[in-house]
Amino acid sequence: MRFLKMKTLIVLVLFISSVTAFAQTKKEAIDAYNKGASLVASDPAAAIVAFDECVSISEQLGEEGDETITMAGKQLPLMHYKVATSNYKKKDYKAAIESFELAKQSAKTYNNEEIAKKAHKVIPQVYNISGTNHYKAKRYEDAMICFGKSIEYNPNYAKPYLGQALVYKKQDDVEQMLTKCDRAIEIGGKTKDKKTVASAQKLARTTMFNMAVTAIGGSKWTEAEASLNKSIEYGNVSPEVYYQLGKVYNAQKKWDDAIANLNRAIELDERDNGSKAKYYFELGSSHVGSGNTAAACTAFKSAMHGDYVEQAKYQVEQVLKCQ
Repeated sequence: MRFLKMKTLIVLVLFISSVTAFAQTKKEAIDAYNKGASLVASDPAAAIVAFDECVSISEQLGEEGDETITMAGKQLPLMHYKVATSNYKKKDYKAAIESFELAKQSAKTYNNEEIAKKAHKVIPQVYNISGTNHYKAKRYEDAMICFGKSIEYNPNYAKPYLGQALVYKKQDDVEQMLTKCDRAIEIGGKTKDKKTVASAQKLARTTMFNMAVTAIGGSKWTEAEASLNKSIEYGNVSPEVYYQLGKVYNAQKKWDDAIANLNRAIELDERDNGSKAKYYFELGSSHVGSGNTAAACTAFKSAMHGDYVEQAKYQVEQVLKCQ
């Protein structure tokens, strides 16, 4: 009988101890939450630590911990997003990406759809900015990794394709550069990103024009012709591109093509005839090649300005003997 009483007493003590320990744990969860709540405005990073502690303690309580888990869960995605935004403003893009990732994960865990969407949207933008910074610092491999990550998150984001194109240009890979320019133009058109479209077109047309000039210097007429036409495809409507194309066609004795492009250059150049002397002189050569002496005389007479006076005069008076 005495043994039974002693056993009952031990059970009672253990029960009381268990209840006391449980109550203490519940209090610790609440205290951790309150600590986090007090740091929300002043120190979001420290608030995250406190809210995480609250969740950890609450998970040990079973159903009794559901309330504090819910309370902490409402705060954690917001705190991670605040930390991420702070890192972004400080231009610590690596830390910002990590924090936005945590915000996204936390938002999914605690069913905060708004934060999840915001984080998912901004992550590729931060990757693109980070890639641009690597590009400017000539860390091209790192830049390509970041641009690739940006595209991986959002394939319908035009800017990182342009970033990749710029890297490929630095690496003298013109074929890949044009492929990425085309992608930036395509995606930018769909998403109404006019600035990126314009930048990609400019990069492509300028690169192709410069390649053409180099080819002309080496008398590589077929290559120059292809590059100039490619430059025009990407929106080059300058008089100079048509002038250079006219010269290239003259070199290949494609007189009709030369005439058409030189007339286009004259049409596009809004300056006076004195400034168009080089076009008219080249046009005169085209007409000579095609056998149209009268048109050649008219062109050379129009070319009698500035540096072309003597050359044009010689053609008019000595070569063609124009009337």
